[in-house]
Amino acid sequence: MYVTMMMTDQIPLELPPLHREVAMMPHMVNPDGSQQVILVQVNPGETFTIRTEDGTFQCIQGPAEVPMMSPNGSIPPIHVPPGYISQVIEDNTGVRRVVVTPQSPECYPPSYPSAISPTHHLPPYLAHHPHFIHNSHMAFYPPVTGPGDMPPQFFQQHHLSPTIYGDQEMIPFFGMSSYITREDQYGKPQHKKLKERQIDRQNRLNSPPSSTIYKNHPSNYMMVYNGYGKGHNGGNSGGGGGPGVKKMERRARSSPKSNEQDSSDYDSDSKRVQDVFPAIDKPQVSNVQARTALLTWSPPGGLPGGDRQSNGLLYTCSYEVALSDKGRDGKYKIIHSGEELECNLKDLRPATDYHVRVYAMYNTVKGSCSEPISFTTHSCAPECPFPPKLSHRSKSTLTLQWKAPIDNGSKITSYLLEWDEGKRNSGFRECYFGIQRHCKLAKLCPALGYTFRLAARNDIGTSGYSQEVVCYTSGNVPPTPSAPKLVRAGITWIAVQWNRPEACTPEEVITYTLDIQEENDSVFHPKYTGENLTCTVKNLRRSTQYKFRLTASNVEGKSNPSEILVCTTSPDRPGPPSRPTVTGPITSHGFSVKWDPPLDNGGSEILQYLLEISEGNSEASQWTVAYSGSATEYTCSHLTPGTLYKVRACCISTGGHSQCSENQPIRTLSVAPGQCQPPRVLGRPRHKEVQLQWDAPVSDSGCQVAQYSVEMTEPEVVTAEVYHGPDLDCTVSNLLPGTTYHFRVRALNDGGYGPYSEVTEVSTAAGPPGQCRAPLLTVISDTCIQVNWEGPESCGADISEYRLEWGEEIEAEDLELVYCGTDTCFEMRDLFPATHYCCRLQAVNQAGAGPYSDLVTCQTPASVPDVVSNLYVLEDEHTNNICSLSPSVCIVLNWEEPCNNGSEIISYNIDLEETSITVNNITSYIIEDLLPETSYRIRIQAVNGIGAGPFSHTIKAKTSPLPPLPPRLECAAAGPQSLKLKWGDSSSRAHATEDLVYILQIEDRNKRFSPIYRGPSHTYKVQRLTEFTCYSFRIQAVSDAGEGPFSDVCTFSTTKSVPPAIKAPRVMQFEGNTCEITWEMVPTMKGDPVIYILQVLVGRESEYKQVFKGEDTTFQISGLQANTEYRFRVCACRHCLDTSQELSGPFSPSVVFMPRRNEPLLTGDLGNLEDSKLKTMMPSDEQFAALIIVGFATLSIFFAFILQYFFMK
Repeated sequence: MYVTMMMTDQIPLELPPLHREVAMMPHMVNPDGSQQVILVQVNPGETFTIRTEDGTFQCIQGPAEVPMMSPNGSIPPIHVPPGYISQVIEDNTGVRRVVVTPQSPECYPPSYPSAISPTHHLPPYLAHHPHFIHNSHMAFYPPVTGPGDMPPQFFQQHHLSPTIYGDQEMIPFFGMSSYITREDQYGKPQHKKLKERQIDRQNRLNSPPSSTIYKNHPSNYMMVYNGYGKGHNGGNSGGGGGPGVKKMERRARSSPKSNEQDSSDYDSDSKRVQDVFPAIDKPQVSNVQARTALLTWSPPGGLPGGDRQSNGLLYTCSYEVALSDKGRDGKYKIIHSGEELECNLKDLRPATDYHVRVYAMYNTVKGSCSEPISFTTHSCAPECPFPPKLSHRSKSTLTLQWKAPIDNGSKITSYLLEWDEGKRNSGFRECYFGIQRHCKLAKLCPALGYTFRLAARNDIGTSGYSQEVVCYTSGNVPPTPSAPKLVRAGITWIAVQWNRPEACTPEEVITYTLDIQEENDSVFHPKYTGENLTCTVKNLRRSTQYKFRLTASNVEGKSNPSEILVCTTSPDRPGPPSRPTVTGPITSHGFSVKWDPPLDNGGSEILQYLLEISEGNSEASQWTVAYSGSATEYTCSHLTPGTLYKVRACCISTGGHSQCSENQPIRTLSVAPGQCQPPRVLGRPRHKEVQLQWDAPVSDSGCQVAQYSVEMTEPEVVTAEVYHGPDLDCTVSNLLPGTTYHFRVRALNDGGYGPYSEVTEVSTAAGPPGQCRAPLLTVISDTCIQVNWEGPESCGADISEYRLEWGEEIEAEDLELVYCGTDTCFEMRDLFPATHYCCRLQAVNQAGAGPYSDLVTCQTPASVPDVVSNLYVLEDEHTNNICSLSPSVCIVLNWEEPCNNGSEIISYNIDLEETSITVNNITSYIIEDLLPETSYRIRIQAVNGIGAGPFSHTIKAKTSPLPPLPPRLECAAAGPQSLKLKWGDSSSRAHATEDLVYILQIEDRNKRFSPIYRGPSHTYKVQRLTEFTCYSFRIQAVSDAGEGPFSDVCTFSTTKSVPPAIKAPRVMQFEGNTCEITWEMVPTMKGDPVIYILQVLVGRESEYKQVFKGEDTTFQISGLQANTEYRFRVCACRHCLDTSQELSGPFSPSVVFMPRRNEPLLTGDLGNLEDSKLKTMMPSDEQFAALIIVGFATLSIFFAFILQYFFMK
């Protein structure tokens, strides 16, 4: 089997699988073949990499020595990159080591000679593999097969010189396992093992870094950690490996290789962690107790508080603490995770060796673990023992035994057994103290329970007591107890008691069982089991016979049943009888009732019925027994007429007295009342009402009068009932004034009406007049109405005056008194046309004022409209929103509509100077075709169907002057990104006297004009335009007279832009008198190509000459003269394809070039060369000007600072 190995100075970030798998050699895995162990030396700062089964790589950091198995003792091929060589070293014991070192002899480790073996080269199929990067070493080599292949003394760790390797910082690489190229050489793993391997693969990213190499053999494997190795059998149950050890797995060929991408991503994260986290120092353990300890550690080197700023990224470092109680290389368990630098270890086992190590972690990626530190917890008192167990018993002895508890690091010296001596709740006493784990107690009472507890003791202290356990001695079966005795029997319960058997001792525990048998049952059923001598059996049936027997039992057995006790439960009280009902007619002095027996007699016969009666409807009424006997019917007599009685029934049996039935109310018949006294008048009679009063009749029957009836007889001999009610007085209304009436009264109760009283004669007084008839209204004109009326009845007195109230119909509730006198007519004047009016009339005599007549309404006829009161002219700022015409030739009139006086307004007449204009029914009108700056006199009148109303008051209005005309718009100058526009004549006197403002607008992409300038200037430059594009403009003049019209739309176009300036060209001299000039390239401009013009100035000539024109950016010139100064400059030229025009940009700064002869330079020539260099280093004219400007600016700032300083002082 071949295993791919690589040793590098740094951990590779991406390790994809090889392009081609290497076939497994049979003699590599055959343990019977001749094999030899060869050590691969991994120096500090290097990483030994083995390809795993899933295509990823496992990295082992140096310093370490990895034992590998070599078939047939052959030297493994070592593939090294340029600059490295491999060498084989064999010591005195015959062990050979393979070392990869740089070619420089001074870089060899001091522990090895500098002998160099022949260099091996990469095989062809791995020559271009990405794993073989620079400064890496690859090898194909099998690991050691198992224990015994190599002596332990070969597993030594070499510490190299700190001057070469001391400054290197090593960070382990995660998630690697061994790789097997062909799995068909092995048996298929069981299903359970596959599941365990899948779970282990899920947890690899959270596992510590692996520094161990395993041989994938079904029975055993070899473990190496930092140069120390230890063999383990496959069945070893050591609870896991040491720090950084993981179980190696084989992946089935049919399983997906999805781990390759995850491994690559995880390699990148591991590289970042390697750059951030150095190794953690060994933690410290303090305050070690039996079950607790305090662990502290320091953050990784150079990280205060766990954070380090590296490459601009802030990392937050957290820590995980792993604990092992299986030794240094045992299985570690994560017990703490957080950002603190200490951890309280709790729940430890006393006298136990522990190993602890700490990991630094960023997100879910762990750094390298610290070196494990070991400590041993202190010893303490033993654990609490289990309760003792009963091994043998008799009537007088008990034998107990127990197991030894955990001693917690100190041997148990004695046991303490305590008991309660058979006395319950009386405390414990010592019954045994010694080293033995059993005890026999004698001279005990038979059939008695004893409570025990146990404690263990060592040199540290005494443990807690175990749980209490009760053990019983043997005894005799109890004798037959006596029959239970009846204490008391209830309706649903029976209380019985019994005595303790005489043969039983007081200390013996006796349990009693009480059995019960019902009437129709032949089997006894247990009802109670316990140690008490009394029992109350509940939930029984009433008036039922039950049988009881008793059985005694102890730990030895159960006695025979006792004699039978027969007892019966008591009967219950009966239920209430039914509600009494009336039989026969009810008289004024009595009635008959009956009732039914109760539905539930309580288990016994009814002995007696009771009928109770109560007078009145109050709850506080007293009940008296009207009947007592066995009958269910009774007649009540000698009662009071017209009285309400309540009756109820109850019954009595041997079970007790039942509840009463529901109440039955019964009222006796009443007797009619006697004759009343004649009614009498209270006070003086009025003109429309009389108040009467009377007394109640005298009656011996005791019946209450319910109501009274008053009868009235009118003069026309008409009789009517005017009152019916319970009161002893009434008021009779709606009578006629000055009329005589007759009244009489009678009483009414449940027995009927009594006789009428004697007649009382009463005369009413005189009253005010009656209601007048509605007055008659006659329209005389639109402002005058005639009112006529007739007089009402006098009601016993003559009418003294009439009152007429008048008002508008909409205000009928607020009528005003307009006339008061004895006449029967009145004329209303000064009324409004087309208005609704209403009136009413009232008559008055000596008795008072009579009621008002019905309300009468009328309407005055219509008339011409009223005068237009509010006529005004709209100002100019409001005119623009209504009229599109200029206010110079029109006037906008507004007015309020007057009252139409009952006829709708048809039109308006506008009087403008000598002209009359008729308009429709509107409230606004525009008078057009007027002269500018002219005053006019205007008035208006309204016209309806009746006629024309009066004219309004006259107002004066003046038209505005004409707004200015737009100026002529011209383009003064056009550029590639701007247009300068001008208009008008700025020197004109006409415009100098006027305050004109111009509004310049431009058309956008949506064909809409938007303003870009507003002001008095006559020029404006439009910037930020696009080259060679047409733009449309229009202009408008604005003055105090308003905004003038817009000008015609003018269209102007921008020009094409010239190419930008180019930097100074670069000149390079070739052999001979030839040089090459190069310059920067300018991109094409809006599709137009760019060509270049190169000019040269030779010597002292005053004009530049063109030497090149074309699209290239380089040009070579030959035939130059030595020691002659040449100045080169270049410009870009835009060739317009549409117009065939060429637009040249500015020339670049000139560059000076002086060709030299290619001759060996002498001492004097060196000076000339330096002079030429100094000349080329001289600044150009532009640079010299810039230096002068900067100098002056600096000097000005300096003087300003000095002046400010002294003036401030």
